Amino acid sequence: MQRPAAPIQTSPWSKSPGSNGGGAFRHQGPFTRQHPGNTFGPYSSQVSNAPFTGTSARTAARQQSHAGAVIAIILVMVLVLASGMAVQNVQTGMANYHTQFTGLQQSASPSESRSASTSSWNLSAEQTCANLSSAIASLEGWADSDGTTAPAELTTLNNDQSACAGDLSHLSSTDLDAISNHTIDALLAWNDDMVEFYRYRSASITYRIDGKWPVDPKELEALLDASGWFDNPTYAAQQAAKLKSGTDAVLAKIADVVADLHNREAKIAGIQADDRASEQEIWAAIDTITNEMGVTYSFEPLSACGGGGGGNNPSTVAFFCQDGTLDYRNKIMFNTGYVLWDLGARGDPWMLDAAKHELAHRSISIACGTARPKIAGARYEAVTNAYAYQFMGVNRQRNEHHQSGLEEYAAGDTEMAIAQQIHDGTCS
Repeated sequence: MQRPAAPIQTSPWSKSPGSNGGGAFRHQGPFTRQHPGNTFGPYSSQVSNAPFTGTSARTAARQQSHAGAVIAIILVMVLVLASGMAVQNVQTGMANYHTQFTGLQQSASPSESRSASTSSWNLSAEQTCANLSSAIASLEGWADSDGTTAPAELTTLNNDQSACAGDLSHLSSTDLDAISNHTIDALLAWNDDMVEFYRYRSASITYRIDGKWPVDPKELEALLDASGWFDNPTYAAQQAAKLKSGTDAVLAKIADVVADLHNREAKIAGIQADDRASEQEIWAAIDTITNEMGVTYSFEPLSACGGGGGGNNPSTVAFFCQDGTLDYRNKIMFNTGYVLWDLGARGDPWMLDAAKHELAHRSISIACGTARPKIAGARYEAVTNAYAYQFMGVNRQRNEHHQSGLEEYAAGDTEMAIAQQIHDGTCS
C-alpha cells in the first residue's frame, strides 16, 4: 500500500511528527490446537457475510480427510515461507484527508510579515494589566518544540506580571506601552503555533474524536484568524481567551474519547476463548468484543485499504485501515485471501487474539492520531502486540506460538514499556 506523506502531531505544544499507519496480523506455521472444539458451529448473524460457508459437526468422512488437510497445510506454509510474504505492511495514513479548516491554508501566518510591536496605546494601567493577565491565562501550557522550555515571549510576559503587582501608579506610559506590545507579540506568536497545529492536524483530531467536534469547526476557524490583534491589545487578549476556550474544548473531547476507549479495553480484556472453544463460541466472543468497542468487522481483501501495492498476502489474517477518512475508524477486517481459513484457522481461538490485535491498532490510532506513533518507531507491530497483551487480554502464549519467527511482532520489555507509555498518553 502507498505510504502516506503527511505527518501527524498529537499536541499543539509539540512539534515532533509521527507517521501514519496501521497494520496487519499475520500467522507463521500451521494451526495446531491441543484441545480442539467439539463442533464447527454455524456463524452468528454478524458474520453471515463471510466469504466461506459454515461447516457442520465433524463426520467420519471429515475425519478420514484429516491427513490430506495436514499435507495441504504443510504445502501451503512451505509456499508462504518460500515466497517471503509472511511479512508485509498494510500501509495506511491520512495523506488524502481534506482538512476541515481549508480557509487557514489561504492566509499567511501573522509572524510571516511582522516585527515586534512598538506602538503607543493610551490604555490605563488597569486595562493594560488586565490584558496581560488574560494573555498569560490563554498561554497556559505553551512551550517550545522541546515541550519544556517557555518561549521567550511568554518569559517576557511573566516578567511584566511582576510590574503589575500591587500599586500600579508607578507604571509610566512607556512602561504600559511596553507591556501592551509584549502582550500582542506573545499572543501573535502563540496564535502562529495554534494555526500551524490546527491547519495540519485537523484531520487527525477529527479522526480521533470520530468527527464529533465539541465546537463548530467554522467557529474555531474564525477564532484562529488573528486579524486585528496587532492593532488592539485589548481585542487580542479577548480573542485569545475565546480561542483558548475553544481549543480546550477540543482537547477535552479527545481526553474523554481516550478515557472511554480505555474503559472499553478493560471490559474486553476479560472476554476469552480457551483451547476447547468451538468455532461458534469463538466468533460469538469476537461479536462481543467488537460490539463493546463500538466497531464492526467484515471480510475484505487487503486492497480495501486503498492502493494496489500490497496485493493480497495469503499470510495476513486480519488488518485495520486508517486511510485518512472516518470510513474505517470503527472497523476491522479479516483478509478474504487468508490461505488457511478452510484449514482450521476460522475455528481456532487465535482468531479472537487477531481481532484484539486489530482493535489495539485502532486504540493506538485514536490515542496518538496515528497507528504508528513516533515512540514506536519501526517496532509498531510489536508495540501493538504489547498493547493488546497488557490492555486487551490477548493470550500471549498462544499468540507467540502462532507468530513464532515473525520478529517484527515479537514484544519484549522495551515494547511493553512503550505500549504503557502510549496508554498513558505519550506518543512521541
